[in-house]
Amino acid sequence: MLEETLNALGLGGSRYKQLNLALQGGGAHGAYTWGVLDRLLEDDGLSFDTISGTSAGAVNAVAMAQGYMEDGTQGARAKLESVWKAISKAGDFLTVPGTSTSLMNWAMNGMMMMPFDPNPLDFDPLRKILKDQIDFAALREHSPFGLYIAATQVSNGSARIFSNEDLSLEVILASTCLPFFSKSVVIDGEPYWDGGFSANPAIRPVIFQSNTNDTLLVQISPVDGFQLPSHIGGVRTHLSHLSFSQSLRREIELIEEGRDISQSSIALNGKARRLARHRFHLIDGTAVTSKQNPGSEMTPDWSMLSTLFEEGRRGADQFLGDHRAAIQRTSSINLREHFRI
Repeated sequence: MLEETLNALGLGGSRYKQLNLALQGGGAHGAYTWGVLDRLLEDDGLSFDTISGTSAGAVNAVAMAQGYMEDGTQGARAKLESVWKAISKAGDFLTVPGTSTSLMNWAMNGMMMMPFDPNPLDFDPLRKILKDQIDFAALREHSPFGLYIAATQVSNGSARIFSNEDLSLEVILASTCLPFFSKSVVIDGEPYWDGGFSANPAIRPVIFQSNTNDTLLVQISPVDGFQLPSHIGGVRTHLSHLSFSQSLRREIELIEEGRDISQSSIALNGKARRLARHRFHLIDGTAVTSKQNPGSEMTPDWSMLSTLFEEGRRGADQFLGDHRAAIQRTSSINLREHFRI
C-alpha cells in the first residue's frame, strides 16, 4: 500500500498523504461536498484510494472518479463542476410551477396518495445528466479509485453495497431514489430506494477493502437537533431525516464496538487488526446545511449551490490547516463523542 511504501522510503508523515473518502447523501446539499472535494483535489500533497458514497455522495464519487480517469485532479474538479451545473440547470426547469419539484413538495406534504402517480413517464433529469457525463463501462474497468455505492433494498430495508464491477447508471439512480417521488429502481429483479435509509454512507467496506488506514467522512446530514414537526409534511420530512441520520449512527456504533473488542483482544485476525488501527477524520458541514431553507435539498438553484460549494472549500481548507499532520499518524476525530454514542 502507498502508506507502507512511503514509510519505507522515509516519506511517512511528510506532505504526501493518502485518504479514503466517505461521502454522505443530502440532495442539493451535496454541493457542500463538491466544494470539499474541489479543495482536496487542489492539494497536490493528497491522494485518494477508496470512495464510499450514498445518494448525492454517490453522484460526487462517480463524477470525481470519471474526471480523474480522464485528466487527473484537474479533470476531477472540472467534471464535478460540470455535473453540478447540469443539476442546477435541471433544477431551474423543475422549479417551474406544476412541474416535478412542485409535485415533490406536494407529495412530501401529504397532498397525494402516491407521489409518483403525477409522474407517469418516470421523468428523472438525473438519468440524462449521468448518462451524458459518466462513462460507466470505462469506470468499471479503469476507475482510479475503489468505489462503494449504497442503495436500500425495498424488500427488507437492508443496504446493498455496489462496488466497481457493479457500477452502472441504474446503481447511481438506485442510490438516489427517493420514494416520495420516484419509482423504485430495479436491479437484478430487486427494487431499490435511496441508500441513505440504510447506509449514509457505508464505512466498513472502506475500512476493510482500501489500501490506506485513514478515512475522511464528509458529513452534511445532521444526526440530532431536529425540531418537533407541526404538520404532516414536517412529519414525513422528519422521518426521512431520522432514517438518514440513524443509518450512519448505527454504523458508527458497530465500528466502535468492533474497535473496543479488537483493542481488548490478545490474538487478532487481519480484519480486527485493520479495524483497530484505522484512523478517522471528519469535515462536518451540518452547521452550514442546516441553515438552508426547508426543502432546499430538492431545489438546486445555482445561488445556493455556489454558496454551499464555497463553504465546502472553506471547511476543507480548515481541516487541512488543523489536521493535515494527523493523517497517517492518528485520528483527528473521536467518532464516539461526535455522534454521542
